[in-house]
Amino acid sequence: MKAIESHLGIHAGETTADGLFTFVEVECLGACVNAPMVQINDDYYEDLTPESTVKLLTALQEAAKHVASSPDVEAGKGALTGDDKNVKSGRDVGKDSGKMHNKGGVKIPAPGPMSGRKTCENSAGLTSLTSEMWGPEVFRKDL
Repeated sequence: MKAIESHLGIHAGETTADGLFTFVEVECLGACVNAPMVQINDDYYEDLTPESTVKLLTALQEAAKHVASSPDVEAGKGALTGDDKNVKSGRDVGKDSGKMHNKGGVKIPAPGPMSGRKTCENSAGLTSLTSEMWGPEVFRKDL
């Protein structure tokens, strides 16, 4: 929240002067395992750091400028929407902020984990349910 307030110059409940961002604090987005996170429109950006949050906001601001200055971009199409074949994966948060879309020369982070994870798996690998479960059909050896 501090990174957003500092970068955008607004506080929770306020909108930027250009009308691009409205900052709303919510209690739950249902993705605690990938926190800290933000929701921007219908997209979740997860595993954020203050640096990757600022990089995300800056990229979205640049994309919005690109859309506003491109007469060939229709509303709802272009720099911020649609499929992109130039998606690459990356693990360098802050340098690459995870996966990036290249839309008209503007790099926009793809929704999801910004840490390089593909889902909500533990970044340290599997840590539970690593051995055979015991039950009526499997007898414990310590009995």
